[in-house]
Amino acid sequence: MKESAKHRLTVRVLPALIAASFAGQGYAAGALEEVVITAQKREERLQDVPIAVTALSGSQLVNRGIEGLANLNSLAPNLMFRPNPSTNLVATVSIRGSVTGQPAIWMDPPVGIYVDGVYIGKAQGSVFDVIDVERIEVLRGPQGTLFGRNTEGGAVSFISRKPSGEFGGSAGFEVGNYGHTVWKLAMDLPKMGIASLNFGYRKENQDGWMSNNTSGVGGALGKRDKEAFRFAANFAFSPATTLDYKFDHSDINNTPPASTLYALSGWSGTFPSVFGGYLGGLIQNALTPYIVTNRPDTTSTQTGYPLYEKNKTDGHTLIFSHKFSDNNELKYIFATRKMEYHDSNSLSGAPMGSIAAPGVPPNNRWGTGMVYHRDTQYKQDSHELQWIGHTDRAHYVLGYYLFKDDGTTLGPQDFSLFGLPYVRDDYAVKTDAKAWFGQIDYKVTDALTATFGMRHTTETKSGWTHRYYTTSFNGPFLTDAAPGTIPMVSYAASWSANTPVVAVGYKLSEQTSLYARIARGFKSGGFNGELTNAAIIKTPFNPEKSLSFEMGVKATFLDNRARLNASVFQNKITDLHITQLIPGTSSSYVVNAGKATYQGIELEGAVILADGWTLQGGYGYLDTKFDEYIDNALNIPGRPLIDTASNRLAPYAPKHTLNLNLDGKLAQTSWGTLRGIVDYTYTAKVYLYAANKSLTAPNAGGSYVVGIDEVPAQMNINARLLLADVPVGGPGKADISLWVKNLTDEKKVIQKIDFGMYQTANWQEPRTYGLTFNYKW
Repeated sequence: MKESAKHRLTVRVLPALIAASFAGQGYAAGALEEVVITAQKREERLQDVPIAVTALSGSQLVNRGIEGLANLNSLAPNLMFRPNPSTNLVATVSIRGSVTGQPAIWMDPPVGIYVDGVYIGKAQGSVFDVIDVERIEVLRGPQGTLFGRNTEGGAVSFISRKPSGEFGGSAGFEVGNYGHTVWKLAMDLPKMGIASLNFGYRKENQDGWMSNNTSGVGGALGKRDKEAFRFAANFAFSPATTLDYKFDHSDINNTPPASTLYALSGWSGTFPSVFGGYLGGLIQNALTPYIVTNRPDTTSTQTGYPLYEKNKTDGHTLIFSHKFSDNNELKYIFATRKMEYHDSNSLSGAPMGSIAAPGVPPNNRWGTGMVYHRDTQYKQDSHELQWIGHTDRAHYVLGYYLFKDDGTTLGPQDFSLFGLPYVRDDYAVKTDAKAWFGQIDYKVTDALTATFGMRHTTETKSGWTHRYYTTSFNGPFLTDAAPGTIPMVSYAASWSANTPVVAVGYKLSEQTSLYARIARGFKSGGFNGELTNAAIIKTPFNPEKSLSFEMGVKATFLDNRARLNASVFQNKITDLHITQLIPGTSSSYVVNAGKATYQGIELEGAVILADGWTLQGGYGYLDTKFDEYIDNALNIPGRPLIDTASNRLAPYAPKHTLNLNLDGKLAQTSWGTLRGIVDYTYTAKVYLYAANKSLTAPNAGGSYVVGIDEVPAQMNINARLLLADVPVGGPGKADISLWVKNLTDEKKVIQKIDFGMYQTANWQEPRTYGLTFNYKW
């Protein structure tokens, strides 16, 4: 890409300025790179924004091998990513402990995922390729005023590169072990009249790393087959009026994550203790040969049931902008996205088999089957109108937002491991949300800026559920009048919320600023769409709300060769979404039954150690406490509702997160600049659910327990040896790198499912390595 085009990017290298919160990576001697962000709907230096934000620039994403959401674990303080235990395509994202592990479309996550300002409505299918990314912004804490829906914990925003209007681009490939290949192309075309265009393409394939002893079901687990395409156009009708169009397409056809049978016990006991010694013993004996407690190379899955995870998404975004003056701009954003999601997985860790059990009624099916399919069609549309302006002392944003979605999931199941008939669990959800919002930043003095914002949201959710038995797996309808079935039932509810923000920023000097912020957060309510109790399905859980307090300092020193940012926060959550057990069953549902306080500290910084050598990193500490947790008692007859708060631990809320990145120039040669890059991340152990500290405590409740329902701390090291700006001929230069991921070949469990009587586990992927070639012009 030509030099003039580079300076049109939002990520700008300003020679005398420095990087923001570990995120900017500097190569020029004496200064770090500065990242300009749009977290408040306008371009600002990250260091001037009174929000805890980490921004990863495009150069960092390339040099550190960050392809998308799945690579972000611990790369910002108190940020955790895990794939869902049953599929890599459903994100479990936690920011400051705010998280939802539920993969179904009837539940909304508390962390908003955005692509070019467009909200991604569901966790299901949210892990897809976003190509030609200019930067990623991770905003921590409630962002409800300007970002809107479901940003109670924060937001992860992907910003793609705009067309430059000048001819340039890059093309490359990547090869590695396990048959890993990537082909990619990004290109800007010369400006044609009023139009500037660019496009990008990426294709990835990789063999699975855990072979499957069961033939004819899709091959090894962990296989990747992904293709993505992006197109962007900018039409400059005049200096004041522009129209931007963006299209992204992703098509994924993988096998599920590598999952195995981990233990024949769970929070409720064992098969013999639940089903009796005879029948439970038969089941236990059938499964015992397949238990593995260390990462294996092979597994066995259900015979006759293909395994896959497929996701096809198409997104269209249209942005119209008109500047009435240098001080006032009107912007309209329309977006529509469609998703076709399909996954099929085996959840017992054993091949299919039947279990003979004399005395069991013949209409009951006993075997080792634990198979589900999930087929989702989902569509969302949004409209947003923004008035953005400024005066000598103020910046302001006013806007109106509309969001609608419509999704249906069809879910055939074969759970013969629990003696159940063939079942279809179908449900649908709809959302109709509207919001007014505004924010003003007023410069009280040259040093002091005050911010006030408000968003008023109204939201209606509706849907239906139909659970029925079928004659075979995914076969014809049998009945919806038997126990364990539900005839078609419909439901709807509406809510409204105000989410204000108040902040102040004070510049002690050009190098140091302080800020304080108070904000309310809002996470959507909904309905439990997958239950066997119609009355509970029709009863909504209300929105979860939070009040967040935050103070921070952002400072540069050593002549702009170092930066340190620090923040402390407290998040008070009310109407906490809590999963309760339905007494007498193994089913659970979400209710508003709790209060919690999450608080912690965050540190980010960067320092130029020597000419060409930069060290940067981030650390997050998180302390979580339930103030109220109403759940069914475990040790009181009749299992009444009691307060279990002092005996519970928060899920997916690691106490410590740490990332370190060292980037250094090793040598300057006639063939280019040789650099070494090392990334280290650490995430403390997490609990998979709101686990009990002890199942024998007087106020033990619900289910799940420490020691069983947890995964160990995760450590990962990635390294890259990069030869940059290699003169290989033609109009550009090449970058060639050798890389390794999971350098120390960590083999820990990263996810589990506790089914009460047994557990399955997902494992860290083994060490991978390869070579990347990228040509830029």
